[in-house]
Amino acid sequence: MQNRIKELREKRNLTLDDVQIQTGINRGTFSNYENGTTEPKLNTWQKLADYFNVSVPYLQGLDQIWNATKYLEFRHKMPIKLTAAHFVKNFIYQFQKLIKKIRGVNHERCCF
Repeated sequence: MQNRIKELREKRNLTLDDVQIQTGINRGTFSNYENGTTEPKLNTWQKLADYFNVSVPYLQGLDQIWNATKYLEFRHKMPIKLTAAHFVKNFIYQFQKLIKKIRGVNHERCCF
């Protein structure tokens, strides 16, 4: 799967020179990352994820949600600070709703 580095740079109307100035990553190296010619090291993935304000898996093209907390804030249109337990609880709740929908069950509780 293709990474999202170029997509995110273009969405923000940034040139390779802009990225080089702001991150310190050589424009040629960055271009190689965009095209998949070379693979960033883990600490560079994290640096780029922080720069674009996304998660590393999203940047790598492995995840569809760019940032779980940001997604939930957008979805609920209010700031949310989530602990891991809250996130897991919400994930399970959403998963159960999906299972109910698939099974056509309209009860408050879903039995597996």
